[in-house]
Amino acid sequence: TQSTFIELWKRGTIYKATRPNNYDWVSGTTIADAEIQYQDIPTKLVYMKFKIRDSSKEIIIASTRPELLCACQTVIVNPDDQRYSDVVGKKITVPVINREVTIRTHHSAQMEFGSGAVMVCSYGDQNDVALFREMKLEEIVAIGTNGLMTEAAGKYAGLKVKQARNQIIEELQNAGVLDKVEDITHRTPVSERSKIPIEIIPMEEYYVRQVDSIEKIRDMGQKIQFYPDMHKQILMNWLDSISIDWPISRRRFYGTEIPIWYCSNCAEPHVPEPGKYYKPWAQKAPFEKCTKCDSKEFVGETRTFDTWMDSSVSPLFISKYNKDSEFFKKTYPATLRPQAKDIVRTWLYYTILRCEQLTGASPWSEAWIMGYGLDEKGMKMSKSKGNAVDPLPIIEKFGA
Repeated sequence: TQSTFIELWKRGTIYKATRPNNYDWVSGTTIADAEIQYQDIPTKLVYMKFKIRDSSKEIIIASTRPELLCACQTVIVNPDDQRYSDVVGKKITVPVINREVTIRTHHSAQMEFGSGAVMVCSYGDQNDVALFREMKLEEIVAIGTNGLMTEAAGKYAGLKVKQARNQIIEELQNAGVLDKVEDITHRTPVSERSKIPIEIIPMEEYYVRQVDSIEKIRDMGQKIQFYPDMHKQILMNWLDSISIDWPISRRRFYGTEIPIWYCSNCAEPHVPEPGKYYKPWAQKAPFEKCTKCDSKEFVGETRTFDTWMDSSVSPLFISKYNKDSEFFKKTYPATLRPQAKDIVRTWLYYTILRCEQLTGASPWSEAWIMGYGLDEKGMKMSKSKGNAVDPLPIIEKFGA
């Protein structure tokens, strides 16, 4: 894992950036889109009154995230929505927060949804992320890495998200700017590991470039023979959903260490030569001085890799990539990848991506996608759900 990371680092395929990321505040780490599941969760749809400056007119805006009012930086309406043609460009007051923002047009505002007006906050969902980037809005970090409201939330700072939401609904009611509240079921992104709703928080992480490789991976995927063939569509659907590069750094204790040291003086990252296993948090830097400022003091990286950085190079490991060139020539690519269908978008996809980046070739020609055992409700059996059946007594009684 480390040696292939170093190889891709030298090629410029890996980079560091601060971007809004999916954040699991229970696990305390950034997670990739592939580590998110969606659940239908009961919540409240809150209809709020936004008052237009120098006008008696109000716009009703519905949101499931009223706690993000403090992070609202604009209100958008569809450019074809004639209801708002006379107010585009005008100032509108965010209720409770009492800060003015500008009404703008954007095609993503759906005229038929609610009032057709949408508040854009940092960050309620990935559409907000895209709008902030496109409109060059200044982000306000309303929720911290501890899952609590930040100082930007004013008197709600330090509250849990649900607590802040309930108190803001109450304040909206008391201020006379609450139109109505509906109980709905909302499709909510949750962490695959902790099962809690994720937040989108700006974090500095390392990324593997993947957006530029989508069409190349699509072509490779089309040439792989899937058994059964219908499961190839899982890969194709996942490729259609990718919009950002793969964040690969994790703020976890257990995992493969990221082999990077930083100059204590100028923070320049330094990557060692491959061939050894490195623990930057515990080992002395294998460099004499910084290549940028000549300082001799270094600090080791403490983050670890996403687990799929390890498993995605399994075809290279078994074929002795960069260790035995003759053996590698005879054994790579492999013939078959057997795996379950629920990790097509992770293990299978990341393996194709990483192996293509490193070798220019697909890791195998065939993929055998297996199903899995279901309980009486049709749900996948798993240890975390507690619905799995111990196979040993069954095998002893009935045979394998």
